[in-house]
Amino acid sequence: MLMKAQLGLLLFPVAHSLRVFAPSDFAIKRQIGQLGFATETEWQYYGGKRNPLDPNMPTRTVEASGASVRLFDAELYGRRVLLKEYLGEAGDIGSNELSVYQHMHSQAASADEDLPPQISSMLGHMRADEAFDSQAFRTQWLLNLPQSTPPEPGNLWTVFAWEGLQTVAAFPRVKQQKTFFDWNGDAAVAERKRYLKAVAKESLKGVAFLHGRGIVHRSLGGSSLLLNTYDHFSANSVSVKLTDFGFASVGSQMDQEEVAKALRMGAASPLQVMSFYALNDLHGLGYVFLELFLSSLAFSSDGMLSIKPAGPGESGRGQSCELQALKRLVEDVFDDDVSTGFREYCVAEPDWAEAVAVLDEKDRAGWALLQKLVDCHKPEAISRVTASDLLNSRWFS
Repeated sequence: MLMKAQLGLLLFPVAHSLRVFAPSDFAIKRQIGQLGFATETEWQYYGGKRNPLDPNMPTRTVEASGASVRLFDAELYGRRVLLKEYLGEAGDIGSNELSVYQHMHSQAASADEDLPPQISSMLGHMRADEAFDSQAFRTQWLLNLPQSTPPEPGNLWTVFAWEGLQTVAAFPRVKQQKTFFDWNGDAAVAERKRYLKAVAKESLKGVAFLHGRGIVHRSLGGSSLLLNTYDHFSANSVSVKLTDFGFASVGSQMDQEEVAKALRMGAASPLQVMSFYALNDLHGLGYVFLELFLSSLAFSSDGMLSIKPAGPGESGRGQSCELQALKRLVEDVFDDDVSTGFREYCVAEPDWAEAVAVLDEKDRAGWALLQKLVDCHKPEAISRVTASDLLNSRWFS
């Protein structure tokens, strides 16, 4: 192992505190992944309505950043933890994430409360010191982690309790087992529907907590929602944690540029700025739910529940469940009409019959919920729609 934890008293952060660690506190086992981010630009055209079929007139463009954060599996005094190393300019993202957690811990301390289970658990942080620049360190690193470039001195690292790497985004691709007597898979499908509804409700609970504390996530997606289990027979025990707060904002600490942007985009006054950014979170969550249900309940031509998006040459509509494809359909083709126009489109596709069925429950209450979420990008939704209110949807009862 690369960095040995020193023996001694096991000192873990107490409630409401974030600890400053030293590199020697950790034993790094392996790199387990990396994160990047994408910048989405919405385009508006003057002098007439855009032609949705013209590739030179896009509604939105997406630009990926490449790898910005590396993830490591490590041990802290024998306890498994997740380390996040922020590369280069991504250090600002890490500093912001740390600041948001410090704010949440400060709020919790003032109220004599712990952070709720809907928020991933940060334990503290460390800064790569000058020892990372020595030849001995770099040689030892490459011996133990030959596939990973040695870290640079000065990089910020944050430390999280190990809560797994199971995300909402990855769930549709996970193979599931049927029970022995479930010959036609009906029981598995029914349980999968219950599981997905529970995931949606738990996700909204996390967002409601965040917004209730005056914090907005601002990069909410399926990859920033951690699941405690992929077992779709666990609807009664599944939980969701919000993670990756690198772009989050605390309402009371927003700078003038953020306030000005909200006012330009539809907030009628400074008092509505927080509501504006909260609606952005909910708008993103609407597409997370759409992608989750359509991908997780898609059927292939042989009548079996698909566990992954259809690839080249395969039947099924799995490939149409990708986020940007959904946005083009909903916003460009159906003009945001989720509950009627887009629903009819889904009804016409046999592969999505089960997804339509679960959203049709309680007199199409699932579609009504999705419509409210998707409409959150409209200025008239400001101060009218909140995550807490959406939790009262009949669809969840």
